[in-house]
Amino acid sequence: MPDPRAADLREPAVLAALADLGLGRIDVLDEVGSTNEHLTAAVARQARGSGPDRPWTDLSLVLTGHQSAGRGRLDRVWTTEPGTALTFSVLLRPADGRGRPLPTRHFPWLTLLMAAAVVDALDGLAAAGARIKWPNDVLLDGRKVAGLLAGLVLDGGGPPAVVLGTGINVAQEELPVDTATSVRRATGRDVGRAAVLRAVLAGFVPDYRRFCVDPAAAVGPGGALRGRITERMETLGRTVRAELPGGAAPVTGTATGLGEHGGLLVRGPGGTRREVTAGDVVHLRPAPDAPGTV
Repeated sequence: MPDPRAADLREPAVLAALADLGLGRIDVLDEVGSTNEHLTAAVARQARGSGPDRPWTDLSLVLTGHQSAGRGRLDRVWTTEPGTALTFSVLLRPADGRGRPLPTRHFPWLTLLMAAAVVDALDGLAAAGARIKWPNDVLLDGRKVAGLLAGLVLDGGGPPAVVLGTGINVAQEELPVDTATSVRRATGRDVGRAAVLRAVLAGFVPDYRRFCVDPAAAVGPGGALRGRITERMETLGRTVRAELPGGAAPVTGTATGLGEHGGLLVRGPGGTRREVTAGDVVHLRPAPDAPGTV
């Protein structure tokens, strides 16, 4: 029997609104271990010639009433009560205005674009005051309300695609860690998952398309999308410690801006500057003398 806790995501008005955004295939699942893993496996099956009748085109979407085995960065397990979180994954096949696939060096910006869309959606629906924590979290009152996770998909002999997963804590009363929160807990407002989904994708899809046409103009110095992201980022201007993968020594300093491809620029002792492209960032304290974003 279909899980009724996915019914809000299957409402005809919701599906029609998503279709109006120009999305590709839309699949609503009652429950799945991980939307990212499900979508990645489905695209791989299609590449082998054993996929579904409906192809997984750019901006195809998988969403679920309950994700039972979701994972975040560094393979951390993240689960919540059924029917309380919004969890979805989008397949992205970025191509420029001439239809040429974008180089993978541009892909880190996709996560930041989705994070900015989450911030705007929560602020518009719940007056929430959400902020981006580099590289892939959204905070409310300093606690995590949403997490994003992107992965490359090798789609047969074609260019790599991206599966970008987003999980937003909407209606939870209890969270597995005290560093997390939900829209309900942080704002006292009851906001429907479907409304959050529609608002997030209504913001993300046009930004994604603008980015694809000309990434250098969109997120280069003075670019409109770069400005939207940096204005919404909590990390910039703060003293941070970046825990790097592979056991490398952490980087500590003031986060001053974003690099050409979305990395975090950190000014260390003596004014040295380093770009962190991967890792976990800890916000240590504000840095009143930070020079602002670049």
